Amino acid sequence: MAPATRKRFWQHTTRWTAALLLAWLAVNLLVPWFARDLNRLQGFGFPAGYWLAAEGALGLYLLIILVYVVVMERLEARCRAEAGEPVPAEPPAAGLP
Repeated sequence: MAPATRKRFWQHTTRWTAALLLAWLAVNLLVPWFARDLNRLQGFGFPAGYWLAAEGALGLYLLIILVYVVVMERLEARCRAEAGEPVPAEPPAAGLP
């Protein structure tokens, strides 16, 4: 991979990582901070503050991970295409010929 492509790749990676870490931090700090205000709302029969802290945060964490995986795979594929490198083949599934 050319140095310019590699530099651009790491710049994008750093930006996305920082943005998703900020989202994670917001989930960890803002939900408990505003729990009393959120409890005025109802979600699935529970106060929204409780629901977001107990269940919603886990879903948000999974969403952050999913976004990271999708974005990084697309970024890596784009950088490989710019560099003219072949995309590696996926390994065969276990137990299949």
